[in-house]
Amino acid sequence: MYNAIHTHMKTTSLSTDGGIGDLAAEIQALWPAAKGSVSEVRKPCIRPNCKACREGRKHPAFILSWNDGKRRRCMYVPASMVADLRKAIANGRRIEQLLYRAGAQMVMASRNHR
Repeated sequence: MYNAIHTHMKTTSLSTDGGIGDLAAEIQALWPAAKGSVSEVRKPCIRPNCKACREGRKHPAFILSWNDGKRRRCMYVPASMVADLRKAIANGRRIEQLLYRAGAQMVMASRNHR
């Protein structure tokens, strides 16, 4: 997740037409943000005579998956949170694109000031 991206960003400018302050404002507008993916899985329950499990349908559950260093981690997510979490993940992907663009803008600004 992106926790404190804007703390240093407002003090320096990338270029005259879209500096760090603009980037920080775009990122702030996309908050909350997260990295990972949400998936629906089907799990059996512990009831011995459950009709859904007996028929093979099982019960829906949602998990959040993310990378923690070198390991893949998963955690169950309440169904009520899934829509908000998916929006946060989409925001995280958009922020990642903005950061890639910022790197290219830094290089271009450096080239223009030579």
